[in-house]
Amino acid sequence: MKLQDNIISHITQNQEQLWQAFPDFVVAEKQDAFQKFQQKGLPTLKDEKWRKTNLKEFVNRYYHPGFNKVIDQNNLIDSCLVPDLETYNVNIINGFFVGKNSFEILDNGVAIGSLKEAIKQHPDVTEHYFNRLAKKSDNPLNLLNTALFTDGLFVYVPKNVKNFKLQLTHKLDTKVDAIVNVRNLIIVEENAQIDIIQCDDSNMHRSHFATFISEVFVKEKAELNWYKYQNINNISALFSNSFYQVEKEGQLYTNFFELNGKLLRNEQFADITGTDVKVDLYGLYLSDKKQQTDNVIFVSHSTGESYSNQKFKGILDDSAKGFFNGQILVKKDAQQTNAYQKNDNILLTDKARISSQPFLEIYADNVSCSHGSTTGQIDEEALFYIRQRGISKRDAQLLQLYAFAGEIIDAIRLKELIDPTKDLVKKRLNGELDNCEDCILQCAVKP
Repeated sequence: MKLQDNIISHITQNQEQLWQAFPDFVVAEKQDAFQKFQQKGLPTLKDEKWRKTNLKEFVNRYYHPGFNKVIDQNNLIDSCLVPDLETYNVNIINGFFVGKNSFEILDNGVAIGSLKEAIKQHPDVTEHYFNRLAKKSDNPLNLLNTALFTDGLFVYVPKNVKNFKLQLTHKLDTKVDAIVNVRNLIIVEENAQIDIIQCDDSNMHRSHFATFISEVFVKEKAELNWYKYQNINNISALFSNSFYQVEKEGQLYTNFFELNGKLLRNEQFADITGTDVKVDLYGLYLSDKKQQTDNVIFVSHSTGESYSNQKFKGILDDSAKGFFNGQILVKKDAQQTNAYQKNDNILLTDKARISSQPFLEIYADNVSCSHGSTTGQIDEEALFYIRQRGISKRDAQLLQLYAFAGEIIDAIRLKELIDPTKDLVKKRLNGELDNCEDCILQCAVKP
């Protein structure tokens, strides 16, 4: 495979230069990951977890594997989705943290900035957490990311800090086809709370092979709410793996809106390690043309008396493909667990495909767990009654699809995000992401 050979050759020839800026504990992880990557290689259709995801188009292409930190300041984005919301704004461009300060400690004690700089300034903290969760996964792209990541975001929210809001923009904007690897480390201490609004974006001209890894630690009575919006071009692949560890009485909420991209694959792994934990994972994926969107979810209940809920919906048009694999593991000692999972899909053509695999693995006997999956088409009877009001067939379909997506939008907890999210979904359903003046689904925020 051209891409795999290129990666191995690049690291072998430039290992000292690539890793010299990192301390020994990071270099050790990078060396270990590289050795394992050489043995495993990139995923193929022979790998059980990748049987529905063909990477042939990407692995047989040449991608530039490394960049120096040369960033066009004109690319900086002050906010990714809600310009008037009072937030701390961060940009990660082509794998590098970009901002006025590479690392700072705010008045409320929040430490935030470049992961590379945080590793340099606070090795005592970062060494304890770095690669602790991601290393447990056997995903070859995690090994690639660990070996090649250049930078990313570090956030430390100290005890009792509430209502900290962060807008994070991951932007892919290179002049050549490129591999980009980003690493994020987020620690939310006891009784603290943070909202993250993340936008993954790209330019329209070059193909990217991007891996993002986020390791997240939600401590006792802490809360993390994470909203992610993915809108990259139709020739790029984005692999985003998020690892969460949630302790006693912690709360984790995520809502992912996967709007556009040739290949989007989001993997989320949540380990519930304390009692009275609440985990809610939501997602909406909208795919058309020859796009593919994958969601792989794994929630492990290691202790009892906790709750988890997975709710994902998809709309697939043209020859688009989707893959949903959701697993709930309830261990022997996790009594009184409540865990639920649901995946619903609408296929708009007979060429669109979805593979949905909900799965329960339960070793405790005092639990309440369920899972389900549905796949169907537009409700023709409902469509008929809508059209009796003088609405065109196309507009009637849009109304149905928007109503179907509404459950995921309604789950948004941050009120300032509701209207902008509705607008993005309306525009995407209308077939574009710019002007929707002629659409029956009128936008709340006019362009």
